[in-house]
Amino acid sequence: MAENKTNHLISECMQIEDDCKYTAEAHYIMASDEGKKSFWVKVIPAIAAAVSGAALISGLPNWIGWFSVIAGVAFALQYTMNPDKKQEDHAQAGKCYTALKHESRSLYETFYREMDHNSFSIMVRILRERYNMTAKLTPQTTIDAFEEGRKRIKAGRHTPDYKQSET
Repeated sequence: MAENKTNHLISECMQIEDDCKYTAEAHYIMASDEGKKSFWVKVIPAIAAAVSGAALISGLPNWIGWFSVIAGVAFALQYTMNPDKKQEDHAQAGKCYTALKHESRSLYETFYREMDHNSFSIMVRILRERYNMTAKLTPQTTIDAFEEGRKRIKAGRHTPDYKQSET
């Protein structure tokens, strides 16, 4: 297959790979942030319940028991609000974009050489549609998460070791 006949398809694969790389990193950052929030949303009421229970047992005034009641309400809210869901959703989105990134890279670096032009073109279209569908079905990221991801990527976080030794 002539190189100049496939350049635009290779460029599209590279664009999909790049889009996936930045979007996946933003999702992983957001998953980490949501995980930290979720941890504290669970730990603070637990600590409040333990401290107020211990205070009551040690003979402090009964009004301290209200902290246990408030902690119980907080636990009930946690159960219904499911603070882990956002973390899980962003982690799953990051994994989807990472898999799509690897598929795109392997297509333009390796597999296209074994395909005819029409098959390669179809595979690139399928990749683009999968990227678009993934973007529609995954949670939105923030500008801050994207910028943090960009810094990590520009620092070489996603450069494979074998490519670093080539430069």
